[in-house]
Amino acid sequence: TTKPPTAEQHPHNHTPTTEPPPTTSETKTTMKSPSMLVLSLAFIAGSSVVAFCPDRPMSIRSPITSLSSKKIVNGANSSNNRRSFLSKTLSTLPYLLIPISSANAASSKVQMAVGSAESKCREKGNCLETFELDGAIGWQWGGKERCDASDPMCGADGRLREEALTGQSVPTKDADLEITHVIELTMTIGTGSNADTGTMKMGLYGTKCPELVKEMTDLCGRTGIVTSQNLLLGAPVKLGEGCGSVTYIRPEERLEFGVFSQKVAYAKSIHQSKAPDEFVPQSRPSGERLELVRGEPSSRVHDVAGLLSVPKDGIGYGGGLPVKDDDAYASAFQVTAASVPDMDKEGRKVIGQLLDSESMDLLARLAGSPTRKMLPGQNGGTPLAKVRVDDCTVSSVADLVTKE
Repeated sequence: TTKPPTAEQHPHNHTPTTEPPPTTSETKTTMKSPSMLVLSLAFIAGSSVVAFCPDRPMSIRSPITSLSSKKIVNGANSSNNRRSFLSKTLSTLPYLLIPISSANAASSKVQMAVGSAESKCREKGNCLETFELDGAIGWQWGGKERCDASDPMCGADGRLREEALTGQSVPTKDADLEITHVIELTMTIGTGSNADTGTMKMGLYGTKCPELVKEMTDLCGRTGIVTSQNLLLGAPVKLGEGCGSVTYIRPEERLEFGVFSQKVAYAKSIHQSKAPDEFVPQSRPSGERLELVRGEPSSRVHDVAGLLSVPKDGIGYGGGLPVKDDDAYASAFQVTAASVPDMDKEGRKVIGQLLDSESMDLLARLAGSPTRKMLPGQNGGTPLAKVRVDDCTVSSVADLVTKE
């Protein structure tokens, strides 16, 4: 006789087995790992660098675009592919943040502060696991370990120097570069009890570039730059009286001065928290005045420290990108802290120079001070310690000789 099928064997009594719930690692809603975050950044950067950075050298574009188009396959070698891809990604990402204008400048130094967290993770080789992306891509920031930015001994790398910086020699000039005006900038470095003061004395080549020098004397003089006839709703642009400041520092290369915001400057001048809503800032120079300035050549090349430089179209045109009238004078003029041939390529014009060793020492101190760096590999920024222009006086050399 044949035995009847058991309950497990009966085809109509089959009970489906339940699979165990998936573990946390198997769920699709897991958080992206640091490595996946970096990979995503590489894909985005690779596709955008071709579209938005056609001027970037091919030596930089090629590895980036190849990373963005590379496929990671499944299988036995997938982990090796990921490691190779991630290694290339990490080595390539810093290039994305090099400015186009300095991509070919092998001599430009990237100044970075040092932080312990980034150094430790690189020693242990676990920067990605601990989510220290700064350390993974070679960005050393510093954080709380920075020295006091207002300290004259605090360097651009966030560390205290062993000795104070001394300036380079005062620039020499040819006989045809006659100095017609002298400008003295009195500045406050830092705020509160740690604040310090310094003076920078500049001479202007008035016979070589009279129109550019006139713009400079207007900016630093009591009248200021005026482009609008209606001053009832506006005010002249002036560098002195606390309105101007050092707006940008490229460490050991150049300083930039200007009026960051006309509205803010005017509010300070009338001792108010903000400017009236009807305030109208001065626009950039235009018309005949602009054409006269454009027609003047540079008096010399940017080959030494201590040279006063303005944009090729004059003061008010230093931003490069289209800007609002309110911040049109934020990049008014620059002072070289070294030989900077790139400034000649930019079309900038030298209109003067620093006049004494004290000014050169102050230039070296400011050019070697820490800056705010918002991106890894960034080679400049606004000063960490605010540098305000308290006073700006203009004197004619002829008047000075007469008084003597």
